Amino acid sequence: MKEETHVVERSPVFDDDPGPVVPVPPELSSHPGRHCVGVDPEVFFPVSELGVLQARLVCTGCPVRVLCRDWASATGQDGIWGGTTATERDTTRHAEIRVAAARPAVAA
Repeated sequence: MKEETHVVERSPVFDDDPGPVVPVPPELSSHPGRHCVGVDPEVFFPVSELGVLQARLVCTGCPVRVLCRDWASATGQDGIWGGTTATERDTTRHAEIRVAAARPAVAA
């Protein structure tokens, strides 16, 4: 007899989570083409490099991947969002800040 598994739809905000300060954009949370629909949320919080690769595979080609990544970066989310890890998003954000700080000020 095959054991039945329960798959929970991944949502940017879980039911027991009070939610981020920045609300999840509706085009992200309700987009019918997002690839994470029906995927166990634990996939996106991997504990190994193989798990990271599996989560990235789900995100590959997703129509809301960039929006997902940007939202996670802006709100400081953990886990894999838009095919990126929290560390990768932090590194990118810090690099963008350094670039912006290096630009000369423009007088008004």
